Amino acid sequence: MNHLFEKLRVQIRFMFLHLARELRKSSRSTPVVRESKNLFTKEIKIPVFVSFAVTVILFYLMLFIVFGINWRSMIATAIFVVVNIILFIVQVKSKEQNIIKDNDAVFLMSFLFVIAILICQLSREYSSPFITPVGAFSLMGAILLSQRIGTLYAISLSLVVAFLNDFRFDIFLVMLCGSVAAITNVSNIRRRSDFINSGVKVSVVNILIVAMFYLFDAYGSSQFKYDLIYSALNGSIVTVLLLVLMPLFEKLFSRTTNIKLIELSDFNNSLLKRLMLEAPGTYHHSIMTADIAERAANPVNENSLLARIGAYYHDIGKLNNPNYFIENQTLGHNPHDVLTPEMSRLILVSHVKDGVSLAKRYNIDNEIINIIQQHHGTTSMYSFYHRALEEDANVNIEDFRYQGPKPQTKVAAIVMMADSCEAACRSIEEPTVVRIQDMVEKIINNKFIDGQFSECPITLKDLKSIRDSIISTIVGIYHARIEYKQK
Repeated sequence: MNHLFEKLRVQIRFMFLHLARELRKSSRSTPVVRESKNLFTKEIKIPVFVSFAVTVILFYLMLFIVFGINWRSMIATAIFVVVNIILFIVQVKSKEQNIIKDNDAVFLMSFLFVIAILICQLSREYSSPFITPVGAFSLMGAILLSQRIGTLYAISLSLVVAFLNDFRFDIFLVMLCGSVAAITNVSNIRRRSDFINSGVKVSVVNILIVAMFYLFDAYGSSQFKYDLIYSALNGSIVTVLLLVLMPLFEKLFSRTTNIKLIELSDFNNSLLKRLMLEAPGTYHHSIMTADIAERAANPVNENSLLARIGAYYHDIGKLNNPNYFIENQTLGHNPHDVLTPEMSRLILVSHVKDGVSLAKRYNIDNEIINIIQQHHGTTSMYSFYHRALEEDANVNIEDFRYQGPKPQTKVAAIVMMADSCEAACRSIEEPTVVRIQDMVEKIINNKFIDGQFSECPITLKDLKSIRDSIISTIVGIYHARIEYKQK
């Protein structure tokens, strides 16, 4: 018996260590952002402390009703509620500053928690506690907010279900393990159909834990049969709730998830179709940039899907004047040859503003818009600057810079580097590994020296990893040959 308990302890410890590693990875990139256009045209202006206060009051009242009106239960319930809320506040305040600053996110976090508590009570009153879909709310919290909040939901809601059902440890462990199974590898959920896999995982884990307690003689045969059925049904309810509620909460609370990013990658959408037909050179450049950016995001644990979709849309502003950009020009015809350097500068700068305007018109998400706005930062247009110097030696290089802002996130910086490196390496007449390597290193070094990465949390170690990935990807794209030394 002791041997079995020791094995169980080791397995639970291993599961939580794995979850902790996942949390460290996911905390470096948040897959959820606000949309630029949503059901609410403005943020919900409910102060954070009001959301927390209302949640605490409702939480207390819903539990207080269950245990009756007497001073002992009032104090006990108050202690339980305070411990749960302190757990949330400490973790969220120290680890999720971006969520605390977003009124919508805090309201959503409170709203999900209150609904979950209500469903816990309904399950207890009208069915079995084993059917309580804690895994659904844990997974929704992980996808819509962050994996850490999903984990907090799993722990807190599992405690609530056990608290409401005579403090049963078996119910707590079933709810907790099923929820942890649901939210593990949440970053890999990219399609609605993946919710079915999550539901299956919840059912399997629940059945295993219930069977374990039965083997320890915690249940009789009759109770075991019913608990097993309800544990299996739990996964089905989790799947249904996710399929029904996730799209509603995404829209209602303006959250952008990996699932929505996948939808933005559909080349049948009207904006990418326009890019394909009206600016085919820019379209091809964007596809190549997306491949480079996606692979470069992986070594630094950034959201590779966001990098890919950001690269798809980063140059959509060129749709307004496609022929003024070199990738769309035919041989021997460059409209800039008859324009002044100042006019050429205005056209190039305008593609960033035009891209932001188009993205808003087509309801592209705010994180993508930020990448469009930041992918050139405040870099200089050297070719037009040197042309202007030939006409006027007193020209200021600051007049030939993009208007920024500089990249504010690692993903925006990755798209900036991928964009410049792809365009520059395409101009190499006979691409070899050495030439591509020299070109990529030169571009990234120049941007670093120019201070383009000064406003994003990117390190020299990150730049090295990104540089190596970009070189490897571009070498693969162009099938560059190795240069051999001649005797």
